[in-house]
Amino acid sequence: DNNDILAPKGGDVMDIEDEVEEEKESGNDTYAGGGGGGGERPQTTMWDKSWDKSYFDDDSLFGDSSSESSSDGSDDDDDESEDEDDNNDEDLVKSENKNEHEETTPKDEEMEGKDEDAIATAADDVDALLAELTQTTDSPLNQSLSKRPKKSKQLKASSKEKDAHQPRKSWAVTTPLPLQNFHSIIPNMAITYPFELDEFQKQAVARLERSECIFVAAHTSAGKTVCAEYAIALARKHCTRAIYTSPIKALSNQKYRDFKVKFGDDVGLITGDMQIGADSSCLIMTTEILRSMLYRGADLVRDIEWVIFDEVHYINDTERGVVWEEVIIMLPDYVNLIFLSATTPNTIEFSDWIGRTKRKPVHVIRTDYRPVPLSHHLYAGNKLHKVMEGKSGFLEPGYNAAAKALLPTSAASDQQKPGATKGPYGGAGSKQQPAASYKQTTGSKQLAWQQQGNRQNWTSLVKYLEREGLVPTVIFSFSKKKCEEIANMLRTLDLNTASERNAAHQFGIQTRARLSPNDASLPQVITICEMVKRGIGVHHGGLLPILKEMVEILFSRNLIKVLFATETFAMGVNMPARAVVFNSIRKHDGKEFRVLQPGEYTQMAGRAGRRGLDKVGTVIMCCFGDTPPPQLVLRNMLTGSSTKLASQFRLTYNMILNLLRVEDMSVEGMIKRSFSEFATQRALTTNEYPKLLSRGIKTLSKLDEQFKLEADSRIGADDVEDYYAACRELLSLNNEMLTYILNSAGSTAGGALVPGRVLLVTSARKHGYVRAPALMLRPPVLSGSNSSGIGNSKGAPAVCMVLLPESYVPLKEDDEQVSKSTPKPGHLNFVGASKSRHYAIREIHLDGFLLVSSNKQKIDVKSFFKEGSQAGSAGKGLSAFNDPFSRAKPMGGRRPDEFDDAFAAFAPRGKKGASSDFPTKKTSSGVSKDAQLVDQVISLLIETEAKEAKSSLGVMDLRDCIKGVQQGNDALEFRSACDRLEGQTTIMRQFASHYHPSLETHYAVVERKETLRDRVGTLRHLLSNESLQLFPDFLQRKALLRTLGYVDENDTVCVKGRVACEVNTCEELIVTEMVFEGILNELEPAEIVAALSSLIFQEKSDSNELDSELPERLHSCCERMQTIALNLGQLQSNHGLPLDPVDYCDSSLKFGLVHVVYEWAMGVPFSNICELTLVQEGSIVRCITRLDELCREVRNCARVVGNPTLYRKMESASVSIKRDIVFASSLYIS
Repeated sequence: DNNDILAPKGGDVMDIEDEVEEEKESGNDTYAGGGGGGGERPQTTMWDKSWDKSYFDDDSLFGDSSSESSSDGSDDDDDESEDEDDNNDEDLVKSENKNEHEETTPKDEEMEGKDEDAIATAADDVDALLAELTQTTDSPLNQSLSKRPKKSKQLKASSKEKDAHQPRKSWAVTTPLPLQNFHSIIPNMAITYPFELDEFQKQAVARLERSECIFVAAHTSAGKTVCAEYAIALARKHCTRAIYTSPIKALSNQKYRDFKVKFGDDVGLITGDMQIGADSSCLIMTTEILRSMLYRGADLVRDIEWVIFDEVHYINDTERGVVWEEVIIMLPDYVNLIFLSATTPNTIEFSDWIGRTKRKPVHVIRTDYRPVPLSHHLYAGNKLHKVMEGKSGFLEPGYNAAAKALLPTSAASDQQKPGATKGPYGGAGSKQQPAASYKQTTGSKQLAWQQQGNRQNWTSLVKYLEREGLVPTVIFSFSKKKCEEIANMLRTLDLNTASERNAAHQFGIQTRARLSPNDASLPQVITICEMVKRGIGVHHGGLLPILKEMVEILFSRNLIKVLFATETFAMGVNMPARAVVFNSIRKHDGKEFRVLQPGEYTQMAGRAGRRGLDKVGTVIMCCFGDTPPPQLVLRNMLTGSSTKLASQFRLTYNMILNLLRVEDMSVEGMIKRSFSEFATQRALTTNEYPKLLSRGIKTLSKLDEQFKLEADSRIGADDVEDYYAACRELLSLNNEMLTYILNSAGSTAGGALVPGRVLLVTSARKHGYVRAPALMLRPPVLSGSNSSGIGNSKGAPAVCMVLLPESYVPLKEDDEQVSKSTPKPGHLNFVGASKSRHYAIREIHLDGFLLVSSNKQKIDVKSFFKEGSQAGSAGKGLSAFNDPFSRAKPMGGRRPDEFDDAFAAFAPRGKKGASSDFPTKKTSSGVSKDAQLVDQVISLLIETEAKEAKSSLGVMDLRDCIKGVQQGNDALEFRSACDRLEGQTTIMRQFASHYHPSLETHYAVVERKETLRDRVGTLRHLLSNESLQLFPDFLQRKALLRTLGYVDENDTVCVKGRVACEVNTCEELIVTEMVFEGILNELEPAEIVAALSSLIFQEKSDSNELDSELPERLHSCCERMQTIALNLGQLQSNHGLPLDPVDYCDSSLKFGLVHVVYEWAMGVPFSNICELTLVQEGSIVRCITRLDELCREVRNCARVVGNPTLYRKMESASVSIKRDIVFASSLYIS
């Protein structure tokens, strides 16, 4: 049935195998309007089915959603799982208390093995998790998850069944709908078009009919606007509202005109200074206006069905990108979202974030189809040279032809000389030294390929474009001044016919008629009106707004043939041309000059090619120098991937205060839901992490309870917990000290870790020994040497012969599996016996050294440790030389651990018999010399054990290890650390547990319990708000707000905070402090707006000094504003925020237009105030327009604080600047 295609199904969400069950009686109405029931409603059968939301319930970004889904929807399952957990946890606790080294029957061994497997599983789960989370300190969490450690047995078993039925969850859906019979599926479209829709448009329309969120990524001019228009038509049909948001005000005005033509008077426009048709079904506004409505809780939000985000890739904007994230996060759940964007590489990731944030799937509709393909050329030698067409890749012959055409005559003659370089890289067609040429692009000098062109060059180019029929053309230049310079070079050209010239002239007259006589005679107005008559125009931010609109409209009517524009034309105005020309491929991004990024180039180049008019869009890069741009630069720009959507989320005081006032959202919730935190939160909120935390907490609680119950079994070791804490501190100190010595004094740590040194080592949980005597066989080697070295302390562990506890019981050697993996004598992990005791050769990390004794034994290391061999070659009868990659399991311990030998496995060369292993006690040929040496060492270690039992083992003074090596503060800190080490050793020896015969058993229980506690704490922190990247910044800003009195101790917003909430246009703290200090109360309205202009104007100006002609009160006010800014900067710095008070003051206050605004408020004509500054007219108008918004905000501040005098002054100030050309009505609106 065709209607079924329109009914949302779970299978469309992520290809779920089973069909979604029929909607339950309660129903889940997909339509969420709010504007009444007068509109047409789809048939019930079409809308009864909904996507399976329960599939995503445990995949939320937010803790509250996860808890709701787990508690409400699956109580029985939870109870059952809790019972299973309880049983497992009891087994874990019971198994803790068993002696790991006691004799057992085979049946007991089997049962105990199961318990130990359970212990290993629980420990391994947390260990694997911690190992994974440790990686996130240096790399993003989602990257570390891709290299996740091997799962434990229980975790595998629990996830296998689920993984078999469900694929990886994603809120971004790419599955298309089957739309072979589109018109029969949707017979009554909300709006019809005179042309056949493209496939991606049909997919979008079908999704919109199902009330689903969509993300449409397509090239410029592909027809994304159809999706927006259809949503508006649906809102009209359903008697609800559709909000269309744009990144800039100019685009809002243009869209208002376009939609008004299509939908009539049911279209409204809301800007900072006007409201037209606020009750309309379609409302057009900037994203900032929508954000303000959401914070205020405006009534119209309840009626919204659709919100359309156009040019959503504007989220990459450093200053304003955060607004998009705020709005997306705060919009109610019943609102459906439409995102229109240029093609970006991470559309899926961004859509996944939106879906997780809004708790509903986002259907991604992507197309690389260009209705008009592009052809890219270099303009060289008055000809075009094709370097790429469509997706064919870079065409090197075209590049070489351009290089040859640009070659000067002198250079061509030089090519004939032997050894001379040819062409741009060493020859026409040569590929020599491209990297060197690319390197030069960062130089400060104007290189040959960066030349801008003179009058003759530009005249020739424009004539060529006209002759070849490539007009209308947009010529992009990344400088306002350069746009006007080039346009003025073409004063002699006339590109319009007589009728076109007359039409442009008449439109210019109509535009000037809206201005006063004085404004109509402004030099810029006269110049632009004269220029457009000849078919030439300019478009940049320095132009008066009404002139920009005039140029846009004339260009759309084909009355301007060549338009010189800056980059904002490509972003904000949808007006395609026949061709696009780049004056340069380098721009200044506010910090430095750089080559255009592929995404920037694609955005501007996409303006070439008019759908239905041109077969191909022509893109031209000017080459006015002696060489074309370097080939590597061009290749990357033309074929590189477009710019990713990246989060620009940051905290502002206005955001913090507004969120503290609302109940539905917290600041922490806003941070957690931001796109910047998405990758981390997605990884942390997978099922495994919260469940591991819950299991860890439950297991830890049971271990603590069991530990208390078994207190009677620890007679003589009652203080084992305190003893463990002391040992852990001592191990940490030794690790730090030995690492420092190894970096300072060399590989043997100044003699502390030479072969033959006697030590005490601890590894209770892994190997079952505590304060066990050991003999150093091979010193540790740090991987790299730095001053701290602590991060490298586990790079190359030491190898020691460790005396195992008397309770140690070896595994039976008749077990075939054990015998195969038994290491050979002298190899790592070999376990042998001597003097009725067992010993093992182990790798010991620095954090396992409990004590370095003063005893040292002279030994021949080769007699004890075969360094060039692997541990597992014995089972196969191979020498380590023949099998260097063999692996083995250790013989000792009831739970054998697997180790990798980190060293090359080659048998030593030299004397005959040097590579043979020393015989064990089972050798029938008698006791060898090597065996005697082993007996001597074991006797020494037994003696050491006895000495430590009496606290008489001598401890080495580590100060002797760095004598003459370190001086200064480092040496003083080291000596202080040595004192702490000695004190901690004394403390450790005071505990009774240190001398307990069963210490290993009790210590291992405490170690596992405390290790689990530490890791649960770490995991709890990572899953809490405190782990958020911006959380420290939030705490610092909130502390500052408390200091200033904006919020109280309970985080309740005070009067000052409410005042700051009213300010969105500039630095809210400065304005609030000005209001409360009363520095505006004594000023006249003209002086107030002049002073406030310093907060609005942000462009660079030649002078930031105040004019001496200004009133004294205005001078004084500006000085007090600087003082306030400096104090606020210092306070923020004191609270830990990374800013310099002077820089904060300079960036917040710019006095370049104070005199200009003052004279304008006093009634001076616009033509006169333009003579006071070099700032362009358009920038002046933009500053005064935004200043009017600030005046309204300060007026609201006065109302909140209860200052009627200031309120009336701000009203007067707003009236004084709202006149003439600055506030001339838009050509799009009226």
